[in-house]
Amino acid sequence: MAGPDGFARRRRARTLNERPAFGIHSFKNRTEELPRVRDLLTDPAVRIITLLGRRGIGKSLLAVRAANSVAEGVWPDGARTEPVDAVVYFGQRTTGITFERIFFDCLRLLDVQEAERLHRIWASGRRAADKASELFDALASLQVLLLLDNLEDLLDEEDHFREPELTAMVQALLTHEGGPRLLITSQVPLALPSQFLRAERRIVLYDGLPEQDSVDLLRELDPDGRGGIRDADDALLAETAERVYGVPRGLELIAGALQDDPNMRSLREWLHDTAAVTGIVDELAQRRYQQLDEDHRLVMDTLAIFGTPVVPEAVEWVLRPLAPNLQVRSVLVDLARSFLVRADRQTRTYTLLPMDTDIARADLARRNPRLARRLHRRAADWYARSAKPREEWRSPPDVALQRRELEHRMQAGDYDEAALLLDRFADFLVWQGSTGAVLSICTSLTGRLTQREARLAYLVAYGHAYFLIGPLSRAAELLREAETLATGPQDEACLQRILFLLGDMDRTEGRLEDAVRRYRSSADIAAGLGMVEEQAHALLGLSLSHSYATRPDLGLDVAAELTRLSRDTGLPIVRAREGDALACAYVTMQDWPRAADAVRDAIVAYEESGNPEGLGFAWNSLGIARVGTGEPASALDAFDTGLAVSTQGDMPRPEALCSFNRAWTLWRIGRSADAETAARQALSAYRRCGAKDERAAAALCDALAAHRAGDQALVAQRLERCAALVAGNPDLCPPEWFRSVAERIRATGSPSTGSS
Repeated sequence: MAGPDGFARRRRARTLNERPAFGIHSFKNRTEELPRVRDLLTDPAVRIITLLGRRGIGKSLLAVRAANSVAEGVWPDGARTEPVDAVVYFGQRTTGITFERIFFDCLRLLDVQEAERLHRIWASGRRAADKASELFDALASLQVLLLLDNLEDLLDEEDHFREPELTAMVQALLTHEGGPRLLITSQVPLALPSQFLRAERRIVLYDGLPEQDSVDLLRELDPDGRGGIRDADDALLAETAERVYGVPRGLELIAGALQDDPNMRSLREWLHDTAAVTGIVDELAQRRYQQLDEDHRLVMDTLAIFGTPVVPEAVEWVLRPLAPNLQVRSVLVDLARSFLVRADRQTRTYTLLPMDTDIARADLARRNPRLARRLHRRAADWYARSAKPREEWRSPPDVALQRRELEHRMQAGDYDEAALLLDRFADFLVWQGSTGAVLSICTSLTGRLTQREARLAYLVAYGHAYFLIGPLSRAAELLREAETLATGPQDEACLQRILFLLGDMDRTEGRLEDAVRRYRSSADIAAGLGMVEEQAHALLGLSLSHSYATRPDLGLDVAAELTRLSRDTGLPIVRAREGDALACAYVTMQDWPRAADAVRDAIVAYEESGNPEGLGFAWNSLGIARVGTGEPASALDAFDTGLAVSTQGDMPRPEALCSFNRAWTLWRIGRSADAETAARQALSAYRRCGAKDERAAAALCDALAAHRAGDQALVAQRLERCAALVAGNPDLCPPEWFRSVAERIRATGSPSTGSS
């Protein structure tokens, strides 16, 4: 049913997160800028609107007022627009602004099934651009506005994001046909590539509020007349506004200073005292802070150290050993009344405004650096006692408090403790797809560690991150250095991870005896420490290494260990590793029916465990088994599924395997053009991951090119080379298949199709 304005009646848009600005009902003027924002929000060519201006000019309030209007569909001048579906607020000083936070908050707008699918994509290890594209695809049916406040805190000296994932997200947004719009506030503009500039519009707030609006706002800031502002004449209030250039935050600070003035001076007297001061907004904030008594300053210092909204209990707990008799809640109420602290009744939290946070932190660091370090340590301890235990972790936000704890440890200069803390959750973040966060933390710790244990933890986390994203040579360098440090019994958990990762690299590069040694040691350590999942993963690697070395009997012996472990624990992930190990051994033995049965069990168990990491390899093994049983169509289905899983998770090695074996299968059923395309995809994927099987893919590409050119002698030669290069790798088609076709070509002059 349509209303009198012609728009269908709809519920107000859904809003998520805390607004980064308050006082929306005291919003003044901006009668020119607000309609411009409205017009831009209705222009389909505009994807980003940036509000620019100095701190305190009113950017955040203008942005929030615009977001509120677009959510309601009603604007201050009476204009009506169709409400959007959702507005999501992000502030660097409230929620924080990271790609991870934006991604997971936007999942709250989707149904449970779609959110779970995207959660798996996040954990898959795909590139940030791919994750963003998938998110924007899912949001395409919704009109969503994302408000990003105080973006300047995220930019480097060249006005680019310091976090590469945010750059990838914005560029994915600007190349995507649908998806959210961004409303940004910043003191400096975000530098965008030239091809994207047409999708952004900037509104610069050069001036503060006009005179009359400033006068009205000053009166509203002194509703009971306690500061002598409400009843002052217009001329004096206009002079007051002029001293701070109409900057809204400056007006708020003046009102607060007068209300708290112990000498109870009039507005005119107070203005005379500050008439010669330049940069009055910063000066006023500094003056107000210096005029606080010891109790109020201590609470301000604590809020500045936290830097984000916190409950009163957090402030009380941090200050208990420093000021056990301090009435924290009473002080917080006083500070909120004076506009120095923001109180949010809905979340029951307190926080400083950005300007005051910066000033308080700088003053504390200059005045009492020892106290600053102590407060950071207490804040870290607060987060440590509030953090979720590991058994409750399901996604990156579940370790948010551990990450805040780590940030405070670093701010306190306790870098060794920070590295040891990182060791507790780095592996979780890496396997969940947040490798960039671990790399960023490790970069911040570089060159700052003194204790052996801390450096060991740092090297393992750093090496694990590089193991996932490459280059492997850098990962190997870090992990081998870590191995030399892991010498004591207290280092066994770290050593277990080191040995497993190095074993994986050894197996990939064909150093099978080294891989066997490392995997066995890793599995034994994990068993001794009761680390069941890690033990199962290491046993799988050990079994695969034996099968790779054409010792499938030993591979089956290790698979039997996994069978016992699976029976004892009942964990799906252990059952998946068992099936994976059995399948590889049976493929090596060319027992295709049993290989197919084992790998089907592994696929079911991997899916049940919610672990996508082994699925691409498992589907590849099923495809090979199907080729072996003479079912090429079924084999191609398996390879295609494995390829989809691998590319979705940005896992180049299983992508290369599936593409290589798919190419062979396509060729054998007479689809040589498709086979050549698949072989080139395999070669490309191998080059990305840097595996030694790149040479086999190159030989297959050469064979297919020679087949297209009609040079059968060269085809046979290249197939013989393929056979030599795939020998000992049960993840690729057996060498006998290549040799048999090469021999057939030499005997008949043509490769027959329809069989391996």
